[in-house]
Amino acid sequence: MDRKRHILVIPTWLPSPRDPITGTYHHTFCRALCAREDLQVNMLYMDAQGLKVAHKYPFLKKSYQMDCEGYQVFAKRILDCSRFSYDAYIRAYTRRLEKLFCQYVATHGKPDVIHAQVILTAGYAAAVIGKKYGIPVVITEHASYFQTFFTGKKEKYARFACENARLTCVGKFMTEILRDRYGYEATVLPNIVEMSTFARIPKVPGDGKTLRLLTVTALRIPKRVDDTIRALHLLRKDGRIGPFRFTVVGDGLMMDHYRQVANELEMLDVVEFVGRKNPQEVSQYLSRADMLIIASTIETFGIPAIEALASGVPVVCTRCHGPEGFLSEAVAEFCESKNPADLADAIARMAARLPEMDENMLRDTADSFSSESVAAMSVDIYRELTE
Repeated sequence: MDRKRHILVIPTWLPSPRDPITGTYHHTFCRALCAREDLQVNMLYMDAQGLKVAHKYPFLKKSYQMDCEGYQVFAKRILDCSRFSYDAYIRAYTRRLEKLFCQYVATHGKPDVIHAQVILTAGYAAAVIGKKYGIPVVITEHASYFQTFFTGKKEKYARFACENARLTCVGKFMTEILRDRYGYEATVLPNIVEMSTFARIPKVPGDGKTLRLLTVTALRIPKRVDDTIRALHLLRKDGRIGPFRFTVVGDGLMMDHYRQVANELEMLDVVEFVGRKNPQEVSQYLSRADMLIIASTIETFGIPAIEALASGVPVVCTRCHGPEGFLSEAVAEFCESKNPADLADAIARMAARLPEMDENMLRDTADSFSSESVAAMSVDIYRELTE
């Protein structure tokens, strides 16, 4: 194929004023594809509006367009009525996406590949369109709760998507579940870390006395930042790691709870909550960190872990699936989730190992998750489907 391959990306979600973090990686992915001279990329998006804003929905503009870095997003708003009738919602979603697709094709031509993000709902609707119009479909699964797609009324739609698309997942454990539990083969297509933001930032030496600990996360229940605070409280009591400072980057619904835990344990003098930061600001925090801590119960991938490695920072991580696919004992210490005592032990072990950590080795470990590497993996899949 001498001409550019035309790739149409269809995400299930994108960042919104309500949640400016979720789905940012879909934009990162499109930028990575656009950086290649052999691809033409655009995006279609069904912007599902929750019932909490149903009273505003009649007055919202139903179609809109966004010009992004090298690609365009063509979007339609739809009211999410899935809690009342999932069947009605997914049929409406698919019909409207098909209408948007036909409008897109009339102007921009037929894509060579449709690449949907998440099995439900974009993956199913893309599979329907791909089958009808003879276009190969790739689906990349991101959702930590993807197994719920194979239950109840959702199951028939999830299975249709899986049976009519090339399946990929951001984490190896997800491919194993799809194969062993549901009978579908999938390969790993990881999330991207924009290395230019992290790998070029030099480390800032500490004072040699205070251990600098960092968490970068959305403050939600599964992230269990309170477990980290409890673990550090234990370490402070027994003195195993000496003086430390714990910085929490991110915000979310659990912010007040985590602050309350820190206050009750009298830890606010060593724990600081700095709120959400952009990638450039996160890179600055990582440049001043001695280790990153992930205390989640489940992660499908774990972008902050890759950002840490790219910054030359080792990781302490619970066994939460996703990061275990790329973190090794050479760059990380592992512990059980929901177990502050075990997390405390892992932090203490990593603190003891810091003098032997090779910054270049840590940075090299992250290279396979660069924009160039993941885009190349995607192109290999597109070639497989179109040649």
